[in-house]
Amino acid sequence: LDFAINALMSMNMVVTLLVAFLLDNTVPGSKEERGVYIWSRAEDVAADASLQSEYSLPKKVAWCCCRLKCLGV
Repeated sequence: LDFAINALMSMNMVVTLLVAFLLDNTVPGSKEERGVYIWSRAEDVAADASLQSEYSLPKKVAWCCCRLKCLGV
């Protein structure tokens, strides 16, 4: 058990995850103050065209994904 904890705590990603989890659940403030309010409703994200253009797949890749039914896109 000691070796497992030592191995996990030596990874930067695990330490970052634990700190983020701790701060996210202990720091007071509203969702708007913490910056999470934009994720509250999917309609808000779907209506913002700038978010869709930045995070969408390139056109050729999206076309290939639409053709493959196993991806379900």
